[in-house]
Amino acid sequence: MPIRVRLDDLSRETWEEVADLTVADDQRDLIASNLYSIAESHFLPGFVTRAVTHDERAVGFAMYGPDPDDGQMWLYRLMIDKDHQGKGLGRAALQQVIAHVRDEFDAPVLRLGVRTDNVAAKALYTSAGFVPTGQVFGDEDILELRLSATD
Repeated sequence: MPIRVRLDDLSRETWEEVADLTVADDQRDLIASNLYSIAESHFLPGFVTRAVTHDERAVGFAMYGPDPDDGQMWLYRLMIDKDHQGKGLGRAALQQVIAHVRDEFDAPVLRLGVRTDNVAAKALYTSAGFVPTGQVFGDEDILELRLSATD
């Protein structure tokens, strides 16, 4: 049976629950906190913030949209709470993000940055079809997924 998740808009009722979600201790230096990301999203026009919901509970967070510097679609954050990792929820959420970006934003490419030492995240993204661009930004490798045949 496939794992099902939903991407729900953050709301007045849910943002604090999502802000309280955390990654495992050994991952804390690899990704910004959800609270930081929620605040950051207010300064990124067009970005969406989503609760990753499974069995009617928030289990993760995603933030993505058109980067103001290059106009490309970027996945800025994708996290699954430490208590829900290893169950396929991240993979299911990533597929939902990809579908939303392709279908609603009509974007030809989705890009992301992943820390060079974040082996688990790199494995997830490459298994979903993301490929390295050869670009590095700070301590992150830039990966991209082509969503359409033409740019």
